[in-house]
Amino acid sequence: MKASSLILAAALSIPALASAADPVKFQVFLDGELKHSVSLAGPHSQFKFSPEGLADTTLEFRLIAPEPLILEMKEITANGAPPEAVGRVSLIKPGSSASASDIKGAKFKHAYVVVRQE
Repeated sequence: MKASSLILAAALSIPALASAADPVKFQVFLDGELKHSVSLAGPHSQFKFSPEGLADTTLEFRLIAPEPLILEMKEITANGAPPEAVGRVSLIKPGSSASASDIKGAKFKHAYVVVRQE
């Protein structure tokens, strides 16, 4: 009887764990212009896009931690050197922002700003 109640309790907790990952939302700006709104949910989820007007550039974001929001940001360019820049940004609360130019050790070709949404 004791084992069956433990199994039942474990089975009931599984759906709650699966739905516990609320999406985190942020926006990507370039030169003050909104390029994309992104929503990521779940550990190590990723999103990749090419900003409008930058056909040779791809941005990729990977969720490292949901709270505080930590994102790995990667810029891949088809031409020019260096071909790839990688860095991490931390957005502590809604409305906070981080610039790619502030990431130490990474040289992004474009000055992206990432802003956390509510």
